[in-house]
Amino acid sequence: MIGEEGKGPERFVDIQGVMIKAISISAAPSIILAGIAFGLSKNYGNKLTGVLLSFAGVVFILGMIIALSISSSIPNEFFQPILVLVPYIFIPAGIGVIIIGIFLYLKSKKGIKKPEI
Repeated sequence: MIGEEGKGPERFVDIQGVMIKAISISAAPSIILAGIAFGLSKNYGNKLTGVLLSFAGVVFILGMIIALSISSSIPNEFFQPILVLVPYIFIPAGIGVIIIGIFLYLKSKKGIKKPEI
């Protein structure tokens, strides 16, 4: 966003709009997909699904921690409170995704019970 000769941005950017777009494209769908995976396999579990969800939760939390550390280097004229608020909302969501993944992984050890005829 730096213009010619390092003088600053040449266009206005709505930071809150960009954050809402990023959340709607990446964060919210990942939480929804974790819920769908849990709903589809909650009765018998699945090791692969559990491991993938746990890994996704860890990546989610790490991304939010990195976002918090980077937000301190943003100049005051570009800083918006939503840049700090969003990571604090989605870190618990990442923990929830990890818990769902661990639950599915641990439940898969019981095996699938076949119905008796």
